[in-house]
Amino acid sequence: MKRYYLFGMTLVLLVAATLRLGTLPDLPVGLHYDEAANVILTRQIASGDYRPVFIRAYTGKEVLFFYSGTFWIWATGGAPWGLRLNAAMLGILTVAVTFSATRALLGPAKRSREIALLAAGWVAVAFPHVLLSRYGFRAISQPLLQALTVAALWRGLRSGKRAWLVAGGVCLGLTGYTYLAARLFPLPLTVALGWLLLRSPREARQRIAQLGLVGLAAVTVFAPLGLYFLRTPDAFTTRITQVAAPTWRDALRGVWLCLRALVWPGAGDPYIRFNIPGRPLLDVLSAALALIGLARLLLPSQGDDLYRAGRIFVIAVLATMLLPSALATSEITPSNLRLVGLFPFIAILPACGVVVLIDAFTGVLRNMGNLTNRPTDAKSRLLPSASCLLLLLTFGGAATARAYHQWATSTELFYAADGEMVLAAQALDATDLTGTTVYIASEHYRHPTVAALAQQYAQAKWLTGGATLVLPPSGDAVYVWPRSLTPPASWPETITQKWRTTVLHDPLGEPALLVHRLGEADSAALREPFTPPSSAADFAHVIHLYAARPTAACRVAAPCPILIIWAINAPYTTLQPVVRLLHPQTGEWTRETTFHYPPADWTTGDLVFDQFTLTPPVGIPPVDGYEIGVSFFNPDGGEVLPRLEDEQFAGLEARFPLTGTLLPMASAPDAAQSAAACPGIPREIGAAHGDLQLLGATPLPESLRPGESMFLRLCWQATGTALPEGDVTLTLRGAETRTLYKGVPASGYTFAQWRPGDIVEDRYTLRLPREIAAGPYTLNLSVGDAPGMTLGTVEVQPVMRSFAPPEMQHPFAVDFGGHIRLLGYDAGMPHARQPLEVTLYWQSLAELDEDYLVFVHVLDESGAIVAQVDEGPQQGNYPTSLWMAGEIVTDRHILSLPGALPEGDYRLRVGFYQQENGNHLAVNGDTHVLLPLTDADSH
Repeated sequence: MKRYYLFGMTLVLLVAATLRLGTLPDLPVGLHYDEAANVILTRQIASGDYRPVFIRAYTGKEVLFFYSGTFWIWATGGAPWGLRLNAAMLGILTVAVTFSATRALLGPAKRSREIALLAAGWVAVAFPHVLLSRYGFRAISQPLLQALTVAALWRGLRSGKRAWLVAGGVCLGLTGYTYLAARLFPLPLTVALGWLLLRSPREARQRIAQLGLVGLAAVTVFAPLGLYFLRTPDAFTTRITQVAAPTWRDALRGVWLCLRALVWPGAGDPYIRFNIPGRPLLDVLSAALALIGLARLLLPSQGDDLYRAGRIFVIAVLATMLLPSALATSEITPSNLRLVGLFPFIAILPACGVVVLIDAFTGVLRNMGNLTNRPTDAKSRLLPSASCLLLLLTFGGAATARAYHQWATSTELFYAADGEMVLAAQALDATDLTGTTVYIASEHYRHPTVAALAQQYAQAKWLTGGATLVLPPSGDAVYVWPRSLTPPASWPETITQKWRTTVLHDPLGEPALLVHRLGEADSAALREPFTPPSSAADFAHVIHLYAARPTAACRVAAPCPILIIWAINAPYTTLQPVVRLLHPQTGEWTRETTFHYPPADWTTGDLVFDQFTLTPPVGIPPVDGYEIGVSFFNPDGGEVLPRLEDEQFAGLEARFPLTGTLLPMASAPDAAQSAAACPGIPREIGAAHGDLQLLGATPLPESLRPGESMFLRLCWQATGTALPEGDVTLTLRGAETRTLYKGVPASGYTFAQWRPGDIVEDRYTLRLPREIAAGPYTLNLSVGDAPGMTLGTVEVQPVMRSFAPPEMQHPFAVDFGGHIRLLGYDAGMPHARQPLEVTLYWQSLAELDEDYLVFVHVLDESGAIVAQVDEGPQQGNYPTSLWMAGEIVTDRHILSLPGALPEGDYRLRVGFYQQENGNHLAVNGDTHVLLPLTDADSH
């Protein structure tokens, strides 16, 4: 008898190997980012330089698959398909172990060997398992270790042999090193074995000892990883928190989706990387057989307690291993990759279903008399099962092979699996890099696919996002450009007319990758208009910014590509640009901060053409005067590169006019656009004036001081054509009445220009008069001659002002820009490691609408800065825009002096400037005044 099963398993494994090994180096097409990263990690381990217990990179990875892959990576000379070969071998082993695990679970039950053989045959030809067995992903190791655990554990429990129990514990511990989803695998084991202990109280002591041995072996093997998770708990939780369902409702919906994905046509994994989109885990025939098999497992039957515990385990494991995908609703659900834990146990269901039907059919024939008194032998009993197995392997294998080839060669998979980056690696290695700089446009910086495939990977520079062109300071330039990365706007013809293009194609022969070459002479000619640095905005001598302009007319609610042109003057650690659409009166409306050319790839002298997309939001008034603001900041430390003019601070941003008037929306906003307009404005008003409706307004501050401003945002909607013609008036009423604004709305976008359905966000900066009396006030809004409405209340706080000069240590009269006079100052004696208190006495000569910062610098004899503070007057609490003419302001600053302070003469450098643009209040034609300090003691 055994030789028949041996022959059957040999046939099963041959089919499994054929489906998993055939054309493996070539299919599937592409090499996705994640798979390429796995190749790189396995090479590092194979080199002997890396021995991780857990891999923190790429959101965290368990390591068993990578260690097992080192041999195959070595055997294939480091080829990426060596990791796929590792997966194929693990997949073939899983088919073999499916037989052993099923036999162990069913034990001596009737037809257990036939069920085990059919289950192994089903796994051998199952499309999802074949697919995952040909990919370099660690998930394929999970079902193998699960099946090994069950096979050894149940065999040990049945025979009582410690070797099998220890082997089961070792495999259980190793399961934790396979894949994130395996962390749930102990749960169905606990359910089944817990039932076994409760069911057999007489054998409880023996079973507890056996399971203790299993647990000890499992804990010992898992201990290194467990200790790692205890020391770095975020490594355990990071990926879980990224994908976990946010609510119970989402989790329940995920369970329903995964149940449908098992059997329902069109409800399977929709992601082409791991499935033919929508194909369920079980085909129609397998699903019908599985339901019959499930019914058999649920119905009472004969057998010992271990057999019943095995049936409970199968049902529990199928329910449990749905959860890794069902609960990961923050990503694609259902996901065949996360459902991999269902294999090989789900194969038991259709196998049982086949045997149930065979038994039923045989029983019918007997009842009909066809088999009465006919002797039966073992061969004749095996014939129906053997026939079913042969049909499964022949037709199921052929169907899987056909479906797999269709999927693995598809153009859709080519692009989903980063096939363009495979072509990019080929193009890079085919380029002679002598005197040539190669730039690769990619969705990801330093794409692992190119790193895994290209010999010249280290020589490439990266342009992330496909919206950047760089002209190197010398030599030819080659741009490797995936066709899918279309820049927001066409590049200037002055560039595109000069490069020569080579095209590489996808599996359908369509252009997939463009390789542009720009000669050195052409590159030099393109650089000439941007060579003089005097025509650029200088950001800390690191970046020279030449231009920021839209490539076409900008329209409300439509993407507006902005081309900025800048040159690299010096290296830097890390930088990120901020490109803003703003208006001098109403402030910022939208911004983009993506950096396309990372500083690690910079070469001093590079000229960069960079495109950013700004979308003017629904509600922005379409008027003149908008500007494009560009600045650069360090995202690691938060520092902003200062703009310099004549070596002096000139602000943190360069601004360029938006060419032409911002155009209105092409049509009235739809319901979704209307709902998203005016973000942050509560829609709690709903007051109407004809066909003009005020939807809402921002809350007023609780209190203000005379001279302070409040920023008011109104949200209007035109519901028809009967719109008012009058002005908007904003009036403060209380102890006195003050009109804070009277004029046209929305920065000059008059009501007559609005169309039915338009939503307009109307912004005002309302400054209180400096001489307004303290007390409660209401802010009233009116349009034309119509009665006004109250927008809210604000308390005007009294301000204690002084107009008499106080006594001071050092009188020193000097004027700053005709607006502020320094009357004198007090300053302590500088001591090392001690704070230095400096008090400045200002007199306001004329009222200022702007807020200026005061800078106080301690200089040594060489003019170097020893200590400094740049802040608003009175440590930011009393801005210059609040001062009244003639007022005296006492302004105290604290400076921290360094630990080593040599003897010598020290001075104070004092002045005023605006942070946003660097404008100074001039003093005697200079930006500052120098004030003497007493000699410092030596400490």
